Amino acid sequence: MSPGHAGKKALRQKMLAMRRALSADEISLLTKGLTEQVLALPAYQKASRILAYLALPGEANLDEVIRAALREGKEVYIPICLPERAMEAGRLRDMEHFVEGPYGLRDLPPGYETAAPETLDLVLVPAVACDAEGHRLGHGAGYYDRYLPRVPEERRLAVLWDFQIVPAVPSDSFDQRMSGFVTEKRAQDCSAERV
Repeated sequence: MSPGHAGKKALRQKMLAMRRALSADEISLLTKGLTEQVLALPAYQKASRILAYLALPGEANLDEVIRAALREGKEVYIPICLPERAMEAGRLRDMEHFVEGPYGLRDLPPGYETAAPETLDLVLVPAVACDAEGHRLGHGAGYYDRYLPRVPEERRLAVLWDFQIVPAVPSDSFDQRMSGFVTEKRAQDCSAERV
């Protein structure tokens, strides 16, 4: 096990424990702030095709962002987990019709449309932690790290709670960087932080 792997595991455990400690009221308040931050982003406002995600319990929640995007006539896609840790973008038409997917995720019923990664205007990526240089820590399954190389970096935005922004995220060569991050308190462009 590489030192980076051990560092990632420890950071992931710490962040997930902090996330689990949030009360329903805290999550509701954080979600309101996050929704406002995302909807105010020029990248969101300009985007016509968005890949968002359906949050796990405690995760930075985009449900209201998705509802707003659907109302505004944007095309909204969500990640669909495929065999061998691959992923595709399946079109979400409403917030009512789901089946239970892997990891307890809400999943689309069969027969959904897909979009190629290159055609998405904005990809909102769930993160367990992120730093100011755009290094993201995910859940460790690698779905996004396999998917994101086909998405231009400037279209990738990590989404998380503000306490999940850390000074440094351990990263490996295969880890995909984000152009920035958005939390309930702020949106930050990470490209300016890189040397």
